[in-house]
Amino acid sequence: MARQIAVEQLDRFVRSALEAVDVPEQDAAVVADCLLYANLSGVDSHGIIRLPHYVRRLRNGTIKARPTIAMDQPRPAVLHVDGDDGLGHVVTNRAVTRGIEVCRDAGTALIAVGNSSHFGMAGFYLRDITDAGMVGMVTTHTDVRIVPPGARKPFAGTNPIAYGFPTSGEPLVLDFATTSVSFGKIALARAEGRSIPEDWGLDENGEPTTDPNELVGMHAIAGYKGAGLAMIVDLFSSMFSGMPFGPHINRMYEEMDAPRKLGHFITLWDIGSLIPIDQLRARVDQYIEELHGLPRRSPDVPILHPGEPEAQRRAERSQTGIPVEPGLLSELSELGRELELETSLLE
Repeated sequence: MARQIAVEQLDRFVRSALEAVDVPEQDAAVVADCLLYANLSGVDSHGIIRLPHYVRRLRNGTIKARPTIAMDQPRPAVLHVDGDDGLGHVVTNRAVTRGIEVCRDAGTALIAVGNSSHFGMAGFYLRDITDAGMVGMVTTHTDVRIVPPGARKPFAGTNPIAYGFPTSGEPLVLDFATTSVSFGKIALARAEGRSIPEDWGLDENGEPTTDPNELVGMHAIAGYKGAGLAMIVDLFSSMFSGMPFGPHINRMYEEMDAPRKLGHFITLWDIGSLIPIDQLRARVDQYIEELHGLPRRSPDVPILHPGEPEAQRRAERSQTGIPVEPGLLSELSELGRELELETSLLE
């Protein structure tokens, strides 16, 4: 049975674990914020379950605890960021912070990020963008998982894409992987020792499997349309940044002896230069209100806008705590012992 742990308690644990492997205090706080934002949103596949993996890569040097992040601005609205193989959360956070400044001056910003690593939940970075009164898109590529229609082997990753619009309250955010489920859910099932539905993916023989440890390929959303979208995200993330694409990307869990070399592609639009931001928020609010007002097929099933279920979950879990399954709790406790952290952090 899952144990409810207070957000503040998990935050202290994550920051302490990262600082124990030489991550600066400010950067550890960024990573903790990103991971716990995912857990609070109910996206547990991109939350604290990833911490032990990050620590392993930090310890073996395939993620740098103190990268030298470089930024180049070849055009007024174009930003190139070299993450120096740092934590993807830190690299992307700094890229977005600078991108907001560029967007205020130029009206838009295109950001190509290279030499990065796994950056967690894509929608997390839209929080700062929408808070700044801007509209944004965030994409990244991952190691190959999607088997294109007609093929026997994976060619593209789960390659998420996220969009965000500001409102007068919680932003409207669409954040999704291009597979029918995110690979993080597979990783979560592995950590918790659970089986998976047979329609989630395929084994090495191209057959459906319920064993998450045997899964090597996954289905794209909407068949060839989703596979095509995954390829477009891969092109955005790899071609602009100069990073490897598709089958050439370092595998997150299987190839631990080399940096990930991931690319991200981020765009920001200062819509306030076209329409006053208060008017934009009011119009998006009206859009949501009319969506909510549609006749329901069932009175028990609400009509929600993109990002609303996650916002509701954040409000709930902020009060009740984050559920941590026994398998993951055991793994985190072992990590704490390895790093000689205070035992009270997870008690």
